[in-house]
Amino acid sequence: MMRVYTRVMDMDTCICTGLRQAAFDITEIYDSYLEPSGLKITMFRILRRLSAAEQVSITELAVIVGVDRSTLGRNLRVLERMDLVTFEEAEDARSRTVVLTALGRSTLEKATPLWVKAQTKMRSVLGRDLKPVFEAMTKIKHTAEA
Repeated sequence: MMRVYTRVMDMDTCICTGLRQAAFDITEIYDSYLEPSGLKITMFRILRRLSAAEQVSITELAVIVGVDRSTLGRNLRVLERMDLVTFEEAEDARSRTVVLTALGRSTLEKATPLWVKAQTKMRSVLGRDLKPVFEAMTKIKHTAEA
C-alpha cells in the first residue's frame, strides 16, 4: 500500500513564500507613494537607470535593470505609449537604443521625491541598520547565479 503524505507544509515558514509576499507588499507601498507621478516602482526603476545611462540598447538596459530582455521590452512599450521614452536606431541596424524623453525626465524629477518618501518609510519599518538586509539580498542573488 502506498503511503500518502498528508502533512501540509506550514506556508508561514516557507522562505520563498514569505519573501515573495514581502516583495509584493513592498511594491504596493512604493506604488502608493509614486501614484501622484503616474509611475509604478517598476517604471521608476527603468527611468532612473535609463537617466543614469543616457542612451543604451535594450539589451544593455536589461542587464543594467536586472531583468530579461522580453520583460523589459513589454515595460518599455508602456513607457513609450506614455511618451516617457523613445527608441532610436543604433549604429548597428539590428538594434535600437532607448532614450528618455523630456517628459520622461520631468516625470522622473517629479517622482524622485516621492520615491525618497517611500525609502524613508521602508527605512523606518526595517530599522536603521539595513546592512543585514542588503547582505541577505546579496547572498540570495549569488546563490541564484551559482
